[in-house]
Amino acid sequence: MNDAFCPILCWNVRGLNNPARRAAVCELATSAKAGILCLQETKMASIDAAAACEIAGPSRRSRLCLPAVGTRGGMAIFWNLVLVDISIPQVLQFSISAVVTVLHSGFVFVISTVYGPVDDALKPDFLQEMRAISTGPGTPWLIAGDFNLIYEARDKNNLNLCRRLMGQFRVAIDHAEIFELAC
Repeated sequence: MNDAFCPILCWNVRGLNNPARRAAVCELATSAKAGILCLQETKMASIDAAAACEIAGPSRRSRLCLPAVGTRGGMAIFWNLVLVDISIPQVLQFSISAVVTVLHSGFVFVISTVYGPVDDALKPDFLQEMRAISTGPGTPWLIAGDFNLIYEARDKNNLNLCRRLMGQFRVAIDHAEIFELAC
C-alpha cells in the first residue's frame, strides 16, 4: 500500500448485534485495508475493546462512538493508529467528527460521519448540527454517512416528497460548501 494512501470505508450497517454482521464488516474493512472505518446505525449502546476488534479488526481498535438510543441509531469511527492520528473528537447528537492526520504524508483533514434522523421533526436539528460542524474555507472536510434526506427529486423512487425539507437540506449543503462525490 502507498504510505500516503489511507482508504476510508463508510457503511450504514443497520445493526451490529449479530455476530455474522460484525464478521462481515470486519472482513470488508480488512480486505479494503481501511485506515478509517465509519459506521452508521450500529444499534449498539456501547462498543468495548473486544467488540471493536470483532467489528473493525485488530488493526482498527481505536474508536469514537455515539451510542444507540434503544435500538435506534448509533455510530462509530474506527482507525488504524499506524496509518492515522485522530484528534479533537466531537461527538454530537447526529454526528462524530475529528481531525485526521495521515501519518506518512502529514496530510490533515476533518472527517465527519453522520446519521440523520428518520423523524421529520428532528431533521431541522440535524441540519443545524451539519452547519455547525462544517469546517469553513481552506480546511479539507469529508462528511459521509446516511443523511436520511434528499436534495433532488430524482433521488426518490416515488412521489412522496417533502419539498420543504429538500430545500432546507439544499441550503445546509450550500452553506457548508458540500458537493456530492459520485459513486
